[in-house]
Amino acid sequence: MTTNPINRRRQAHLALAAVVPGTVAVAAVLYRFPPETASFYPQCPFRALTGLLCPGCGATRALAALVHGHLAEALRLNGLVVMLLPILAAYGLAAYWRAISVPQRSGTQSLWPRIPNPAIVALLAVTLVFAIARNLA
Repeated sequence: MTTNPINRRRQAHLALAAVVPGTVAVAAVLYRFPPETASFYPQCPFRALTGLLCPGCGATRALAALVHGHLAEALRLNGLVVMLLPILAAYGLAAYWRAISVPQRSGTQSLWPRIPNPAIVALLAVTLVFAIARNLA
């Protein structure tokens, strides 16, 4: 079943209309309530159980540092998340562009741009190395 291009565009615009204000709201909360001073942010269950840092540990604090304009601090807190943000943004923009401009040829064609398997394997490998290295340091 093919999706009507007008409906696809409408859905893409609605998704963007939700993502942008949602991102601004999260940034506002992180700016107003830094994780160092607010107690409502969740704690990492992996760290609570093992005492080790998972690949996501420090991500909230890193994002708060970015919102405050402290790039070096954000990289220190969780460099992997900081380095992946531009890639995530580019992927989201590519998906949006594809949804509004590329004609859909079949009902099975995904709106999401395909990520090559080697890129997925590389990301998993980098994440594993990052997790090990940060616990050895």
